[in-house]
Amino acid sequence: MDFRPRPEPPGARPAPRARRPWRGLRALVGLWALGFALLFVSPARCDERVLVGGLLDAEFWKTDDGSRLLSRNEGEAAPAARLRLWAASEFLPRLQGFVLGEVESGKASDAGETEQELEQAYLRYSFRPPLRLIVEAGQIVTPIGNFSRRYLSSVNPLIGSPDNYSLSYPLGLNVRGQASRLDFSVALLDRPFINEHYTPEPGRALRPALALGVTPVVGTRLGAYATRGPYLGPGVTPMLLTGDDWKDFRQAVYGIDAQFSRGYFELNADVARSSYEVPGVARSVRGLAYFIEPKYTWSPRFFTALRLERNDYPFVMPLAPGVWLATTADFYDVEAGAGYRLGPGAILKIAYRRDRWNVDPSKKSFFPDGYSISAQLSYRFDVNTWFERPR
Repeated sequence: MDFRPRPEPPGARPAPRARRPWRGLRALVGLWALGFALLFVSPARCDERVLVGGLLDAEFWKTDDGSRLLSRNEGEAAPAARLRLWAASEFLPRLQGFVLGEVESGKASDAGETEQELEQAYLRYSFRPPLRLIVEAGQIVTPIGNFSRRYLSSVNPLIGSPDNYSLSYPLGLNVRGQASRLDFSVALLDRPFINEHYTPEPGRALRPALALGVTPVVGTRLGAYATRGPYLGPGVTPMLLTGDDWKDFRQAVYGIDAQFSRGYFELNADVARSSYEVPGVARSVRGLAYFIEPKYTWSPRFFTALRLERNDYPFVMPLAPGVWLATTADFYDVEAGAGYRLGPGAILKIAYRRDRWNVDPSKKSFFPDGYSISAQLSYRFDVNTWFERPR
């Protein structure tokens, strides 16, 4: 996203927060070292080979220069590239380790510059059948919501992503399992389920996250999820009233999601309600967000997809000690695209996206409608095959 300096009315978005590039670079160097070390060092008591792979995305974007949701590189056409690398291994029977890092660059990238990040690094223990239970501990992807399971370009049928909640990688413990047609997830996380463009920098505080799903028939899953806990951070302490602590103010999210597939048709959907307790504000600010995403595969190689989203998001920002802005800004956006499978692991996609802001006419100049046109070449690869000897 492109957030250039401009007068900010109530409800405008702040600039995205920069990651810590050198910290992320060290993480990626460590990822490479771990991956190649695992290739040549067999884990104790493990006959399975170590898996090392990656996902490369090459993108090209053309957008307008005003949309607060879609604009990139001030509206000028520009490229972006993203590389994810992962390594996984079974150290002991039923005990696996997984690590994934990302580097992103290009004028059309989210930040418009090179960034690195360690996304996931965790241990997983799978219990012996018939107990269908898995425990994960470490840095994990947020385990609730429909899109968190489908954010990689190799499984996302479009190029963009829903704006209701940004992906995050909290430290936590997640226990998930399945019994007959029911599945569940119980997690304890140290980061809130938010889009950080709309709230102050969050701090680390433990919070529960629960999810429950049912599969009444093959190809159909209905789920519900909830999380509640602090969403502010220690950086807002000077803006609080005497005696208040940033952990006293809580955010709650309750949502339902659905997955449906029949033949060549697939459908994903998610709807969530949120509420935020705001310092100095008597009533919580509330929001509603949803998306619906149909996909149809016309041939083994060619598919089309559509995503319609509405996000009436809460915006929370301190203005002065004891004085806080708590409002919402409402918009719709739609993305339509097509994809073609070029070969094993390679997908070429194109997409067109538009947004429409439902704001007071006096604010329309600050929230203009916009568009984006994008193309993406996604290639998933297995490093292990580079070192295998021909049979």
